[in-house]
Amino acid sequence: MIFLSNVAKFYNGKPLFEDVNISIHKGDRVGIVGPNGAGKSTILGMMEGVLAPDKGEVSVEKGIRMGILRQELVQGNDGPILEEVTHISDDLKKIRERLATIEAELEEISDASPQADALIEEHGTLLHEFERYDGYTLESRALKVLQGLGFGPEDASRKWSEFSGGWRMRVALAKILLAQPEVLLLDEPTNHLDLESLLWVESYLSDFKGAIVLVSHDRAFLNRIARKIVEVDRGKATLYSGNYDTYEQTRLMQEEVQLASFKNQQKKIERIQKFIDQNRVKARSASRVQSRVKMIEKMEKVEPPKRSKTVKFRFPQPPPCGRRAVEIKNLAKRYGDKVVYKDFNLVLERGEKIGLVGPNGAGKSTLMKIVGGVIPHDAGEVNYATKAKAGYLAQHQSEALVSERTVLEEAGASASGLTEQEVRNLLGAFLFSGDDVQKKVKVLSGGEKNRLALTKILLSPPNLLLMDEPTNHLDIPSCEVLEQGLEQFEGTLMLISHDRRLMNRICTAILEIQDGTAELFPGNYDYYQYKKRLLEKEAAQPAPPDEPQPKKEKTDIPPAIGNKEAKKEKKRKEAQARSMLHTKQAPIKKELKRIEKELEAREARKKEIEGIMADPASYENRSIIVPLLEEEPSLTKEIRELETQWEKLSGQLEEIERNTVVA
Repeated sequence: MIFLSNVAKFYNGKPLFEDVNISIHKGDRVGIVGPNGAGKSTILGMMEGVLAPDKGEVSVEKGIRMGILRQELVQGNDGPILEEVTHISDDLKKIRERLATIEAELEEISDASPQADALIEEHGTLLHEFERYDGYTLESRALKVLQGLGFGPEDASRKWSEFSGGWRMRVALAKILLAQPEVLLLDEPTNHLDLESLLWVESYLSDFKGAIVLVSHDRAFLNRIARKIVEVDRGKATLYSGNYDTYEQTRLMQEEVQLASFKNQQKKIERIQKFIDQNRVKARSASRVQSRVKMIEKMEKVEPPKRSKTVKFRFPQPPPCGRRAVEIKNLAKRYGDKVVYKDFNLVLERGEKIGLVGPNGAGKSTLMKIVGGVIPHDAGEVNYATKAKAGYLAQHQSEALVSERTVLEEAGASASGLTEQEVRNLLGAFLFSGDDVQKKVKVLSGGEKNRLALTKILLSPPNLLLMDEPTNHLDIPSCEVLEQGLEQFEGTLMLISHDRRLMNRICTAILEIQDGTAELFPGNYDYYQYKKRLLEKEAAQPAPPDEPQPKKEKTDIPPAIGNKEAKKEKKRKEAQARSMLHTKQAPIKKELKRIEKELEAREARKKEIEGIMADPASYENRSIIVPLLEEEPSLTKEIRELETQWEKLSGQLEEIERNTVVA
């Protein structure tokens, strides 16, 4: 469908990339990854046909229908968004307009008119074309897609200009998905989505029949959608089979093998060079010396793996506050007639890291802004611990940045006690490198301001940190630096994010907000999903029928005897409940013991491998080290899977115990 053959692109005489070969076939799911500025969007532009290569050739199958989502928003018509979304092609628009014209003309003329037959025949032909586009269901499908992307029923009639940039991007995405093209080219499609909409898009794309090529920094999204990964880095494009996790494991293994080969070759060269140096002046050894010199010259050199620079940075920590960082009592908040919160209560303990989830419009950002003091609440109390200081990321971006300062000056203003180089290191991690740090704040784009605000908040974090979608506009290495910073963070964190990897690594609990209420789920995002599935499964099971109650009969049993019988019955029920609990738990406990034994064996083997790999002498024997380098990643994966199984089974034990009454 799309073929890039030996493609190269140059900017200012320097190669962005060279010798790039990528082929996209029917049904392919390809994720393009790489550091910022490596050329990912340029490759998409070549596939689309809006950019030409400086070398090589780009071939696109004739007549192929493409759906394009760019990072830069294309101006839409300022009509209702339903009208904008249903305008999926100029051909369909012309068909609809011509059908309306013909129908109007047919009303004006009689059936006996000479023009009638021709108009009716044209009308039939156009109707056939209209059906080919699924024109009759177009509006209902459009409403369904808009709903999936977070729009309410009332939004369909609102004008395009009434929405913010992020929501306009969703309109563009809705239009692309509705058109059902043969190839989707998506550049950062998750940037403007909340978690609920992201999950819907994931599900939609999983069922999409055509080919997908996407650039994304969302690793969980790439895992779900991609079946191939193209890494664009240092001027080269490398293809890996599998999803993002498989790509990471394969790349790491390749780097380890390459590093081991490089070290072995360097030791060999060192031994040969030592012989040359010791025997260079000896006439009788001249031929052997010359032979070894040629040996080194002819040797095909193994290059060490070129790893991307990683930022090593010790993030400053905020001063501690009281035990209850923030306590919310009977909170009420409304916008006009819409009640967002009523009698809402929440306590955040010092050191907790809470991820907020819930449907669009549930009030996640509203709650965060109230806690951050950005907007007022209508009733109730928001009480902070002694020495608690709230910091809201978006507030820093819009209000606290000084426009006349340079990027370096603005970041440095928050970095007391840190060297300029440390500040530059963190700015580099968030994509401000070289001369970028000398830019004035006032010339930065919205995304750049967001990244600068993020840098500032990590250079001097408050002890109550509030972050709304902090990974927007970050590439994958930057997301990993953010994870590192938040993992080290010792204060209290409230986080809204569509990045599930971030929530899994950082969050100690998930707060689900819905209909003005909140339910707290201890654990990370994966555990929250697991608990939700359990609850949904229980809710889906039919309730057991009510047992018929025996008729009460008059009795002459004295109270004392009646109490004795009641105690016997109570003991019988207790024994029955204990027996039932044992029966339910026994197979799970047996499986847990089996998993524990397997974990012990695998962890012992991993420790053994790590011991061998820590010995430099091991790398001299390739037949030993290469199998170990291949075994270690799969062993780590097995251990992680066993630990996940153990956690799930332990959760099942707890559920059984809660649901089985044992007095």
